[in-house]
Amino acid sequence: MSWARKFYLLPLSLGLLVVAWTAAGVRGQLPPAFSGATLSGSGGNYMHNYYLPPPSSTPFYPAWSPTGDEIAFAMQGSLWRIKLGETVAYELTAGATYDSSPAWSPYGKWIIYTAEVDSRHINLRTLNVTTGETRPLTEGNSLNLDPVWSPDGKRLAFVSTDPDGWFNIYVLDMKDGQPGKRTRLTTATDYGSSRLYFGEMDLHIEPTWSPDGKEIIFLSNRGIPLGSGAIWRMPVEPNGMEKARVIHHEETLYRTRPDWSPDGARIIYSSHLGGQFNNLFVLPAEGGEPYKMTFGEWDHFHPRFSPDGHRIAYISNRPGVSELRILETFSGKDTKVQILQKRHRRPMGWLKVQVIDSDTGHETPARIYAMASDGKTYVPEESFQRIGRLREHLFHTDGEFVVQVPPGRMTVEAVKGFEYLPASQDVTIEADKLNSVTLRLEKMTDLSAKGWYSGSTHVHMNYGGNLHNTPENLMFMSAAEDMDIIGELVANKDNRIFDYQFFRGGLDPLSTPERLLYFNQEYRPPFYGHIGLLNLTEHLISPFTTGYEGTAIDSLYPSNTDIFRIARRQGAIGGYVHPYRREPSEGDYGVARGFPVDTALGTLEFLEIMSGSDHLATASVWHRILNCGFRVTAVGGEDSISNLHRTALVGANRTYAYLGPKLDWDVWIEAIRKGRTFVTNGPLLEFTLNGAGAGEEIRLPASGGRLRVRAAMQSIAPVEKVEILNNGKVISTLPLTDGGKRAETSREIHVMQSGWYTLRAYSRKPTHPVDDRYPFAETSPIYVYVGEGPIRSAEDARYFITWIDAISRMAAEHPGWRSEKEKAHVLGQFREARQVFEQREAEGRR
Repeated sequence: MSWARKFYLLPLSLGLLVVAWTAAGVRGQLPPAFSGATLSGSGGNYMHNYYLPPPSSTPFYPAWSPTGDEIAFAMQGSLWRIKLGETVAYELTAGATYDSSPAWSPYGKWIIYTAEVDSRHINLRTLNVTTGETRPLTEGNSLNLDPVWSPDGKRLAFVSTDPDGWFNIYVLDMKDGQPGKRTRLTTATDYGSSRLYFGEMDLHIEPTWSPDGKEIIFLSNRGIPLGSGAIWRMPVEPNGMEKARVIHHEETLYRTRPDWSPDGARIIYSSHLGGQFNNLFVLPAEGGEPYKMTFGEWDHFHPRFSPDGHRIAYISNRPGVSELRILETFSGKDTKVQILQKRHRRPMGWLKVQVIDSDTGHETPARIYAMASDGKTYVPEESFQRIGRLREHLFHTDGEFVVQVPPGRMTVEAVKGFEYLPASQDVTIEADKLNSVTLRLEKMTDLSAKGWYSGSTHVHMNYGGNLHNTPENLMFMSAAEDMDIIGELVANKDNRIFDYQFFRGGLDPLSTPERLLYFNQEYRPPFYGHIGLLNLTEHLISPFTTGYEGTAIDSLYPSNTDIFRIARRQGAIGGYVHPYRREPSEGDYGVARGFPVDTALGTLEFLEIMSGSDHLATASVWHRILNCGFRVTAVGGEDSISNLHRTALVGANRTYAYLGPKLDWDVWIEAIRKGRTFVTNGPLLEFTLNGAGAGEEIRLPASGGRLRVRAAMQSIAPVEKVEILNNGKVISTLPLTDGGKRAETSREIHVMQSGWYTLRAYSRKPTHPVDDRYPFAETSPIYVYVGEGPIRSAEDARYFITWIDAISRMAAEHPGWRSEKEKAHVLGQFREARQVFEQREAEGRR
């Protein structure tokens, strides 16, 4: 493994980055951490977002009873059972944990399942099906997942991160529901570099037993550069992985979940095979060619053979949320399991909620937090249940919903973007009664009336999640978050492209005068960093990435510089997205390694200051670039993977741009080009110098002059600091009022040299209802020029020269180049960019 290969394949952000950060002197609180495996190694962020059992108001994880006439499944944070042919489901567990992944013992007495307490620790529990008694099977701070009984009922295979933080397969002896000897079958080995998205250490997940109980088929990425692994087969014995062999190799993403047929001849599993959607395939247990069993423009997953092998229970997301279905193995009959009634094992009541816009008196879409008396969230069946960046469960409503919840004290809160004050109310739920609540949302401010409109530059509609999202639902979620513009990004996930069919080179037909939707593109090379391309008008740019190890596009050609230039021919603008999780330094230049190159060569317009990375760290890099005299607009896009249960919310990070009297896409693009923006996840900013706003410039004589500063901040959540910056240094701190939710100043400053000015607000810790690591906002700069003096910093120019030198060495050693001509082309661009910084460094020393 070369030096370049080791350092360029760092795990990149998409959605929630599970990292610690320290930037600009501000120490942030750690976001959700689930084990060593999710922090930096075996799957990282992706293990959290994709692999952990999702919360859902609809069925997941089917498990057959030994007689084949019933199915157990997860729903509403509990386990349920239903008899085939009937429409009444019966609740099996009820408590403070989110229960999932049932595995029914071969003789029917026990069900093993996963119990999630706080999104940090998941343990296994046993349920006595007859008595309803539950008790812990595993304890501690690890993740314990994928339980499956051996055919004789004497052993349990499962996945655990105990004791070293990596995902491995264990077998546990079982007797009358009690655990015995534990045997480890796999051990994580070091791949030799930090694999793209999936880390340096191997993962071993999703076991299924052979009918004779002697072997296990499972998923592992041992020795595999891309994806979550191939399908392997190994003996059930200590360190069985040493005798394992691959029976099928393809690029997977956690939903494979193989199940061995009762006759031992084949397995069924879920696969995308390069397409957008997962379908069910059967494969010989010895390996061979897969055969497709399901079809459709939606996903089919979690397949499980019936005990007689004649039927397959599985999950489909055809309606958007999940549904339980039964496929007959040899006839093709495919039937939805209808659940018309739910029989809870405890008393339940009903809650009806209306959300009203106080200005109009009408119902309005909003985000809902609903904490029931048992500490869990219950959502309407048609709603996407989410776990946001703060680990809070939530969903969106169109303005009215009814949900069944346990009796007792319950809190309901409605949040609608950043311009409405959240509304919250406690209610006591009475059993067997309909309880009602009305939440009234009042406008804190109306920025569109002042010409400012908000949008996200970075939304993904579908991206391998368990939900099936649509443009209609994107519009609905954006209305609930009070966001005017949706910049959806068509993107590759490994070897497939999501949502390409919606690209049209113009506004989506669902756009209205109040809300605009445009399908754009994210280009995602792991070496240079991911870039957003907005306003493509002719075609998407292929092949969507470069530098993918072990593929025909392993080369670093074309560069991001080339892609930016190709995009500009279509009238597009571009910039780097989710750039830095910490301030870059030699040896770690983060995700957006190519940023200084493309800034120097003038091929980009913006940088995503707020995204799936750290805002203060990214802003620090941006400030250095501004100090070198470049103009780069600040934008915000939360990188929401909006068909995942665990993800950033649409619009959690967004751009406000000054458009004037009406919402207009072309004016939005022009505003980003000119820097008329501020970025925020809650705090709203107003900032002018002598009446000039973000993106504008002021010319002063060589002797300097005085400028009138007007700055204000208001926020739905308190902040700790509101500061005016000049060339990255704090020159004034605004006094806070209203518990940290407001600040304002108007005064004069004396300016003697050229520089840029911004206003920013932030806190050092997560603060509800800002669904992010910490509240943050900053304006794009106002530029002030004194005489003919340019804005220059020799120190910052030298910082970027060192940066370019480092990535030049990495690129030169990269093993994927197809020709010396390719390498010379890219390294020539690096040298050209370096010369620009050399010139700026010299000017800064004068």
